[in-house]
Amino acid sequence: HVRHVRDLLKSLDPADSYNGVDCSSLSFLNIITQGDIMEKKKNRADSVDCTPPDYIMPNSKERPPLLPLQPMAKEQKGPQCLKVLTTSGWNPPPGYRKMHGDLMYLYVVTMEDKHYHITGCTRGFFLNQSTEEDFNPKPATPNHLCHSLIELLNQLSPSFKRNFTTLQKKRTLRHPFERVATPYQLYAWASPQIDHTVDAIRAEDTFSSKLGYEEHIPGQTRDWNEELQTTRELPRKNLPERLLRERAIFKVHSDFVAGATRGAVAVIDGNVMAINPGEDSKMQMFIWNNIFFSLGFDVRDHYKELGGDAAAFIAPRNDL
Repeated sequence: HVRHVRDLLKSLDPADSYNGVDCSSLSFLNIITQGDIMEKKKNRADSVDCTPPDYIMPNSKERPPLLPLQPMAKEQKGPQCLKVLTTSGWNPPPGYRKMHGDLMYLYVVTMEDKHYHITGCTRGFFLNQSTEEDFNPKPATPNHLCHSLIELLNQLSPSFKRNFTTLQKKRTLRHPFERVATPYQLYAWASPQIDHTVDAIRAEDTFSSKLGYEEHIPGQTRDWNEELQTTRELPRKNLPERLLRERAIFKVHSDFVAGATRGAVAVIDGNVMAINPGEDSKMQMFIWNNIFFSLGFDVRDHYKELGGDAAAFIAPRNDL
């Protein structure tokens, strides 16, 4: 629930897309269509200025900037609803509080600069009397017990209530194609420097131990080769069939790239056991989520004449 609230608050923030968090990537759809994705506007400009900028002309001495390569939206970021939403330092709840139903503690700083400690329990969310120095899990007065965290924050902060409503309205105006996470590769060196904000959930995902973790339920692994072959063999005689085929191919390919990316990170982080642990570390192989991984070293001299390990390291990066 807390993770979903975080995703809602960050839904219009391009920071995750610029950094490729959870295989997100940038969307040019809204920029190209000038906000009229569904073509509801009847009045359109008859002429569009297509004059190329000076920095791409042949005789220009100015170095071409990288910023125009990114989708530039004037109002890309939504209104800020909270200053801080993080897990409290009092986690996990002690044993006697677990007996009372406490599941976790949250720490919130509102836009009014008020600090709150919130308890998440089996009945919902409520404000407790804890501070940064003292632990007091008793409900604060007045006691607001709410089923959802959003409902509680609406009661605590008028700014949150107002800005979250605005955020939801802007979010619903986005096209479904913009909301789908598409795992296109991003290059951090080409991205602009954006404000780095505090996000405990993002930090937890980055540094939490995932030794031996899998994305699927055991016994329900995906047969990637079968799925890719099946989607490519779908009929494409007319437009509806071609659309269905392209959607299926895009879905399977996106899932595979996302799975392969997460698997590669897990292998490098040492969270996946090698299937040949007795071999040299350069020759070890891994299987994760039904995908076979090997490290980018020239262990069999295939790239000996092309640069050895350096060439073997670059070649796999072009596979996806």
